[in-house]
Amino acid sequence: MVSLRPLQKAGFADVLDYGIFLFRKHFKSLLVINLIFNIPVMLVITILNPVFTEQYWNFINPLDITAINPDEIFSSAITFYAMLFGSLLLQVIYFVTLKNVMEGSIVKILYADVVLEQKKTVKQAVKECFRQFGTLFLGRMLYILIQGVVITVLYIILIAGMFAISFGLVGLIASTYNTPWLALALSSLLILIITVLVFFVLIAVGYYYGRFWMFLPAICIEQQKAGSSIGRGGDLGRNGFYIIGLSFTFGYIMFLLFPTVISLVFNIVNTFSGNMDIELFRISTVVTQLFSEILRPLLTCIMTALYITLRVKREGLDIELNLWEIKQEEAEKNKRWFSEAPNAE
Repeated sequence: MVSLRPLQKAGFADVLDYGIFLFRKHFKSLLVINLIFNIPVMLVITILNPVFTEQYWNFINPLDITAINPDEIFSSAITFYAMLFGSLLLQVIYFVTLKNVMEGSIVKILYADVVLEQKKTVKQAVKECFRQFGTLFLGRMLYILIQGVVITVLYIILIAGMFAISFGLVGLIASTYNTPWLALALSSLLILIITVLVFFVLIAVGYYYGRFWMFLPAICIEQQKAGSSIGRGGDLGRNGFYIIGLSFTFGYIMFLLFPTVISLVFNIVNTFSGNMDIELFRISTVVTQLFSEILRPLLTCIMTALYITLRVKREGLDIELNLWEIKQEEAEKNKRWFSEAPNAE
């Protein structure tokens, strides 16, 4: 990077850059935390998914289901829904327990490096998070409730939007039946409006998700209680619609991009093979999930960089040494190492 922007003037692109830099710098520590608290659990959840069972493929394949005894269909249905419920239950338990420890440990390590200029080990960070286990659990439950409210409102908006678009299309067809050029112009305008609205809704969802995610650093860093940590997230995120919404939304896109490409490659291979290879589907799902979980700390790094940025912007957090200066030090250290390496030979 040529231009180094201080946190006080940072935009969402700078926050993403800060997050990527922190992810690369602390990759080894993040991978250790990930291997302990996240990757094994998520792989187990993926393997327990009912789509890996023969019962699932019997349900979606009409030729197979007609050849099965009715008693076997009932047994398959029971097994299918039992595995589905077990997978969902395990995922919920993970989200409110180990996920807190993983993300909290990452936040503590990054904050100690950036703000306190200290090196915090994985053991220290994990130990501190387990001391705050109950508070993190309650904070996560409140955060999930907020997410539920956001999803409910989004669902209502989508239903209303679908009705509005349906009536709009009917009116458009009726009014422009004899004028094709007008129909084309209005259709293009409608598509543009829908695209803008979808993008705005994504940013709005990202804003509320990102704003109240701040409960985590509020507990881990500021020692807030569960209830006050949600309020703290609300305070930090006030008037930060675009920087929070864009950082969270594009952070998620970056997190999902590489695993999505891998999944698409497997699906294309499976499609052109001529038949649905169940084993290849299973392998592709596990591989995609593995890459996805390896990259998961990237989103936490971006959100931690956002938390620090918001504190600097709103509260003038005393950080004389910002993230870009740390990056400069790292670059200078590498430069010295490369310049000394030939002399050592």
